[in-house]
Amino acid sequence: MATPEADRGPRRLLHLLTPERRKAAATVVCAPYGGGSALIYKPLADAMPADWALHSIAVPGHELGEEAMDIDEVARLCAEEIVANVAGPLVLYGHCGVGVRLTVEIARRVEASGREIDAVHLGGIFPFARPKGRGAAMAERFAELAARLRSDQGMINALASAGLDVDEVDEEQLRLIVHNRRVGTKGAERYFGELYESEGGAISAPVIAVCGDRDPATEFYQERFREWHRITGTAAVVVLDEAGHFYLKYRAEELADILTGVHRSIAAGEEARHGPTADATWWLAGLSRDTTGTDPALAPGHVPEPEPGHVPAPEPGRVPEPEPAPGKPGASRRARERRPVRPTMGRFLAIATGQQLSMIGSALTEFALPIWIYLQTGSLFQLGMLAAFGLVPGIVVAPLAGAIVDRGDRRRVMLWGDVAAGLTQAALLVLYLSGSLEIWHCYVMISLLSAALAFQRVAWGSAVPQLVPKRFLGRANGVVQMALGLAQFLVPLIAVGILHVIGLGGILVFDVVSYLIATGVTLAVRFPDVMAATRRESVGAEIRAGFQRALGSRHFRAMLFWFAALNIFLSPLFLLITPLVLSFSSTAAAGWVSTAAGLGAVLGGLTLLVWGGPRRMRLRGVLFATLGLAAACVVTGLRPSVTVVAAGAFGMTYGLALLNGIYATVIQTKVPMRFHGRVIAVNTLVAWSTLPIGFALVAPAGPELLQPLMDEGGALASSVGALIGTGDGRGIGLLYLVFGLAMAALVLISLCIPVLARFDREVPDAESDDLIGLETLRARAKGETNA
Repeated sequence: MATPEADRGPRRLLHLLTPERRKAAATVVCAPYGGGSALIYKPLADAMPADWALHSIAVPGHELGEEAMDIDEVARLCAEEIVANVAGPLVLYGHCGVGVRLTVEIARRVEASGREIDAVHLGGIFPFARPKGRGAAMAERFAELAARLRSDQGMINALASAGLDVDEVDEEQLRLIVHNRRVGTKGAERYFGELYESEGGAISAPVIAVCGDRDPATEFYQERFREWHRITGTAAVVVLDEAGHFYLKYRAEELADILTGVHRSIAAGEEARHGPTADATWWLAGLSRDTTGTDPALAPGHVPEPEPGHVPAPEPGRVPEPEPAPGKPGASRRARERRPVRPTMGRFLAIATGQQLSMIGSALTEFALPIWIYLQTGSLFQLGMLAAFGLVPGIVVAPLAGAIVDRGDRRRVMLWGDVAAGLTQAALLVLYLSGSLEIWHCYVMISLLSAALAFQRVAWGSAVPQLVPKRFLGRANGVVQMALGLAQFLVPLIAVGILHVIGLGGILVFDVVSYLIATGVTLAVRFPDVMAATRRESVGAEIRAGFQRALGSRHFRAMLFWFAALNIFLSPLFLLITPLVLSFSSTAAAGWVSTAAGLGAVLGGLTLLVWGGPRRMRLRGVLFATLGLAAACVVTGLRPSVTVVAAGAFGMTYGLALLNGIYATVIQTKVPMRFHGRVIAVNTLVAWSTLPIGFALVAPAGPELLQPLMDEGGALASSVGALIGTGDGRGIGLLYLVFGLAMAALVLISLCIPVLARFDREVPDAESDDLIGLETLRARAKGETNA
């Protein structure tokens, strides 16, 4: 007979996953990640020593049919249950945002009751919060809107990419996991924000961060573990070699060793026994004791004291300068320069504003200069060559730029990039105002600008983590992406407006002024001496490994060649939109068409954000998006009408956004996360390698061959001309029709090629990133044994 609900007593949230023991030597209590059930810790429970007990928390609302409970209330009930029912030494572990927040709050409540905790282990995440202040308000509203619009499918794709076995979970449970992660992540962000804005609530137990070596969520762990000094005097970080984010299932034995042994070694002063060795699969990567009881990341001017025997390594590529003797010239200046600088949102926003202005200025020039050349010469060859000269140098120097940025001073590289770009624009301005600007000058200057921008943009992207407190890094990256998107949308209209009113000179003046501002801001702002973004491997190594992986699979090899063929047709069509409009209308009309294209790209991105892409037949989704893109190309060439061309340009960018977004989900779900960069690098290289062909050869040659056919009295004037018109620019219009139909044919042919038609069924979803990591370790160990 069922017991009435009122007679069952209070619900227990702690579930024992290890066998019942008369007396446990110690107990670990584990909190699951957002949406995870208590059973995710069963592999860990099976790996625990025989005299240890493991309790897992069943968070109400994490199972279907349960009513959700506020996390603070869950923490209160768990703390009371621990104090009442768990005896002996106690260790806590929490994973990811919700689990870490819950564990921190339980630890604070348990210690407040007088109960001692041996250690608190926090895995898979560091504190993250929303920045405060007016400067971050717009980005915050944008992030809120994007979070509300983001589809469940998009989050499921991201979870699969991070290593969660989504195929083992039914659809309804997956939706519940996504809902709980949405709510839990937002609550954890608010919790950590309030934690770092308040005082008190520290615990005496050491906090040990547990990080996967391959987990993007715990990037910069070498310094971020010290952020836990907000709540503890002793902070440490343990790294699981080759592990990703969801390591609980595949690395349970090692995690059991960490939870049962590291804190004891730290307490005994024997932490050196957990240092990295040749055959170690995990190690203690950092230990910090903060005697002041404050968070080093928050305390202005604080520099963490190194552990005894630890010698900090100099930054690669930087040679320490000799210090001048006291009283000698430069001594006081050096003293000011040595004063520690801490990351702040204000510092980040100042640099971001300068860089954004310079990027808008460069985009204005890149948009307006080809139009000016085309208006001056009427030559599509010159237009295409200029586009190629603006692209190729940046591609060529990108690997060198990455290497220099990773090994050098990012602020210095940004400055030199800004100065070089600004000087090229200033030279263009002087030549233009003096009436001496010639076409070959534009080739030289646009090439130099392309190379300078490669250095500037790589350095700026790498410097963002250096400027902003890393708990705000996700929001800061959102600001950068929002600013880039805004520039891409607004620049065409602004450029054409300025070009129409005051000509190319006005745009070049704006560009030079923008670089003066960017350079001045960068000179005025000191960069904190903290970790910046670096690559695990060079661009060249990434591309080589990517080719090995892509070419090693016939399915990915076919997809790679398919995209290369598509770009041959597609790239010249995007370049020719402005000449097409100018063949029958004004520069102002070209600006409105470009704005329609920008709107299409924005709405395409929003559509994918809300939709999330197809659940299973993803490459087929790419093919169908290409069909839509091909139809839009045909529409663009149909009539010499601004409205028709604008509608076609809108459809082209909308379709391209869908195509690229769905392709990204193919990579997310079919390629293990650790290989994403490699495969994307190869696809980008192949795609970009076709652009110079499309720009410099196809774009000029195609209309030149087709225009005679569309002139009055031409071979197609009475047939095709009756549909699309005849006269100037109709050769470009015919090219849109021909290439649009060619792309449609490419899609239809692909649906008949088995390796592409069956791609979604024959290529399995990627194995868990942590399983790949485990296999990598086994292969490495086997190789060392054989050696």
